[in-house]
Amino acid sequence: MSKKLTLIFALAMLVGFVLPAFAEVQNVKVSGDITIYGIYRDEYDLDDRADSDASDDHSFYASITRLRVDADLTDNVQATVRLYNERDWDQEDAYADETQINLDLAYLTLKEMLYSPLTLVLGRQNLRFGNALIVGDPDTNARIVTDENGLGDTMAEDLSARKAFDALRATLDYAPWTIDLILAKIDETEQAYSATSGEDEDLYGVNVGYKFGSYNAEAEAYFFAKDSDTEISSLSSGTTGISITQGGDIYNFGLRGSVEPIKGLNLSGEIALQRGDAQESGGTSRDQKAWALDLDGSYTWDVEYAPSLGIGYSFRSGEEAGNSGDYEAWNPMYEDQTNGIVADYIFSGVNGGVNSNASIIKVYGSIKPTKDITLAAKYYNYRLDEKLVSSDNTSVSYPSANLGSRYYVMKAKEDLGDEIDLIATYNYTEDVTFGLSAGWFFPGNALEGESGGVKLNDDDALSIVGSVKVVF
Repeated sequence: MSKKLTLIFALAMLVGFVLPAFAEVQNVKVSGDITIYGIYRDEYDLDDRADSDASDDHSFYASITRLRVDADLTDNVQATVRLYNERDWDQEDAYADETQINLDLAYLTLKEMLYSPLTLVLGRQNLRFGNALIVGDPDTNARIVTDENGLGDTMAEDLSARKAFDALRATLDYAPWTIDLILAKIDETEQAYSATSGEDEDLYGVNVGYKFGSYNAEAEAYFFAKDSDTEISSLSSGTTGISITQGGDIYNFGLRGSVEPIKGLNLSGEIALQRGDAQESGGTSRDQKAWALDLDGSYTWDVEYAPSLGIGYSFRSGEEAGNSGDYEAWNPMYEDQTNGIVADYIFSGVNGGVNSNASIIKVYGSIKPTKDITLAAKYYNYRLDEKLVSSDNTSVSYPSANLGSRYYVMKAKEDLGDEIDLIATYNYTEDVTFGLSAGWFFPGNALEGESGGVKLNDDDALSIVGSVKVVF
C-alpha cells in the first residue's frame, strides 16, 4: 500500500474515533433496477468466410440486477450499499460466478465534516467527471473485470453497469466554486495473502469547477494522475506495426466547459494533455506526450416533437509506426465513453479501441413523436490519427476478453470506417422503459486488406439490442 493511501486511511480512522460509537438509523431507503437484454451480433470479425469465430451470427439474452440500500444515520452521516448480478442466461455451467451476488457500491458519506463546506465520501463509489474522458469506469467498457480464468462474466461486457472505484473523495463546496480531491486504488499488488509484490496502480487528482450565474454555463479545470509502472502491451502488428501500451506514470491536465448562449443551443468542449512515462516491454520507457479533444454542439427546437440536431468531433492522438521518440498515443485511462455501439466494442482490446489514435466526426439527432417515445439516430466517421501499419497487408491483432484475438490484415490507410446507430426508447410507465437499438459498422480502406489474393475485412458488422428496464 502506498504511503499516501496509508496516511489518508489513518486520518479517516482518526475521524471515526470522534463519531458516535453506535449510530441510530433515522431513515432507510431500498431501491434497485432490473434490466433484461436480447442481443444479436453478426460479423464482428468483419469477415464472412467460414470460420469458427464465436463473434459470427451470435444471439443471446442477458440481465443486470441491482439492489441498493441507503441509510441515513444522522442528518450528516449516510451509508450506501448496492449489490448486483450481471449474467448471460443459462450460463451457470460455463461461468461458476454467473449467479453470484457481488458488491457494487459500499461507501460512507460524511457531510460538513469538521468544516461546513467539506463532504467526505469513503469507500466503493462511482467517480465520473465531465464526459468521462479520463475518469468514469475503472476497467472501461473495453477492458472489463475478468474472472480467475481471464474470462468476463458476460459476453456483453460493453453493456456492463459496473463503474465503481475503491476510493476516497473530498468535496469542498464554495458555491459557485466546487473542488473535488480523489484517491482511488485500482490495483493492489502487495497483498497479505500473496507472495507477489510490485508497483500498485493508483489514481489521484483534483477537479475544480465553477458555475456561472447566466447562460447555464460552467467551466472546470483538472489534474488526474495514474501512478503505476505496470506494463500492459495491448496492440501488436508484426515487424512493421506498432505496440500501444497502457502502463507507466501518466499525468493529465485538462480544461472543459459548457454554455447555453440561447435557449436550446448547447455548446461544450474539452481539451487534455498527457505527460509522463510510457512503459514498454523490457523495462524501457519513453516520454508520454499525447493529447485529446472533444467538441460538441446541439440545438433542440421548442416546438412539437422537440426535434434536436447535433454535431461533435473527438480527437485522440496516435503513435506513428516505427517511431522511437516521444510516445504520442493517447492513454484512455479510465474513460467511459461510447463512440459507436459496434466500433467501440470490436476495436476494444486494452488499447482503448476508438478512444485512442482516432479522429471521429459525429452527427446525431432525435425526435419525440409522442410524450413517451424518443427516436434517435447517430452517424460516426472514424479515421486513424496515425496509420497502424507502414506497409499494406500487415496483420494487426486486437485482443478482447470474450471475442479472442481478432487479426485484421490492414492497409497503410487512415480511413477506419463509418457507423450508423438507430435508437428507440419507450417510457411505458414512470418505472418501466423499453429500448431498441441497431448499429451497423462499415469497414473503411484501412481494413480492406488482402491475403493470398482474397479480400478481407469487407463485411459489415451488425448489432441489434432490445431491452426492458424496471426501476423500483
